[in-house]
Formats: sequence, C-alpha cells, structure tokens
Amino acid sequence: MNSDHSRCWARYRADCDRGMSKEHLLSKCLFHDQTVHVSGFDWCMGEEKCVGINSLQRRFLCEKHNNDLSDADAASKQAIDAFEAGGSEFLLNGILLERWLVKTAVNLSVGGNLHIGYGMSNSKPGWPSPYMLAVAFGDEILCAKMGAYFLFPATQYKHRTSEISIVPIHRDGQIGGFVFGLRGQFIFLSLYPGHAPPSVDTLAPGLLPPPIGAAALHYRPASFRVQVAGGSEGKIQLRWPHT
Repeated sequence: MNSDHSRCWARYRADCDRGMSKEHLLSKCLFHDQTVHVSGFDWCMGEEKCVGINSLQRRFLCEKHNNDLSDADAASKQAIDAFEAGGSEFLLNGILLERWLVKTAVNLSVGGNLHIGYGMSNSKPGWPSPYMLAVAFGDEILCAKMGAYFLFPATQYKHRTSEISIVPIHRDGQIGGFVFGLRGQFIFLSLYPGHAPPSVDTLAPGLLPPPIGAAALHYRPASFRVQVAGGSEGKIQLRWPHT
C-alpha cells in the first residue's frame, strides 16, 4: 500500500490515513454511458474531450479523504438523477451538492497551472487554497456571493442525452468559476468573491451556446420547475442555509 501522502490534495488537513486511492475525477456513479465531455482545462489541448470515465482516474486523495467526501458524492447523484427525471419527491441537500461541485472542480484542476478560485488567500496554482479545502470538506460554506447559481434559459434548448459537462472560466491565471452541465440542468459555480454576474456571457462571451449563456443566474434557489418529456412539469426543491 502506498502511504506517501505528498500528492493528496487534502494533506494540509493533517489527517491523511491509509494509502492513496484511485479516485475518479468525476464520481463514477453518475454516468449511464460511461463518458464525459470536458473542455477548457490545459490538458484538453484547446478542444472538447469526450473521454471514458474510467480513464479519468488519478491517485491524488488518500483513502480517508476520499471516503470523507462520499456524502457529497451521494447527494450529487440524488440531485443529478432528479434533474434528469424532471423532479424529485425529496428535498435535496443543496450544500452537499455545492460541496461536490467544489470537489469536482478541484479534482479537474489539481496539478494545472491555474489558481482554483479568484483572489483566494494563500492560493497556489493547481492546488486548493485553505478556504477551498475547508469548503470541500464541509468546514466552511461558500460566502460573499460565491457558490451555486442555477441557469434558467428563457427559451428551450437542446442538450445531449445524459450529458455531464464541465468548463472552467479563467482569466489572468485564476479560475473564477466552473459551468456544470448536469443532464439538462446547468449550474455556474462562482468562485468570484463579492461578485454576482447577471449571466455567464458577461464573464465569457460565446462560451456557452444561446440561450444558455444568456440565461439569468439564480443563486441557490429553494425550488424550481422543470419541463420534462411530453410537456409535463416537475419540481425540484433544495435545502440551503438561508431557507
């Protein structure tokens, strides 16, 4: 068993244990067709990559820290399954979903040449800052207008069936946010402290196809309605600290 924890991105918590685990960059349980669409990272070489989920594995978390994030993985599966189904009978845990967004953003950015978050204290390129680390593990909650903004387009749009996609928005060597496409529901994870943009297009014109890029951003919504196949309508409800 490899007990060298120098590559664990959570090692500054000073409680690494057991060997290094083979972690999926995105939680494997989320995928039906075992592929994911990723673009905007330096390893994508300037194009969208459609890759098999099993190829997106790296040893960058120890077993303890990987297991400590399992509650966020479970909550994300419940939420993303609800997005695809067009509704849920259960109140979804928004903060655990947000923690999964942060964890996934870190997973995809570790080892790169960009700061994860804009203007974060004690930040190093390709490594989570102490604040981002605390958020991922539930010790802190994103504040100062940072966190999950849900995109609600004014008109209908087409998306690939069962699509999972992630795109970072970066400038001057700092990633200010990530756009997640989660089976038809788009979420902007904002890492711009104190800044609430009206749309993704204002930050990165042309990054997303219309009408998604121009969609209004809603911060941590308590509930919203979803159009599903056949014209019926479902409802998603989420629990946040302020609700």
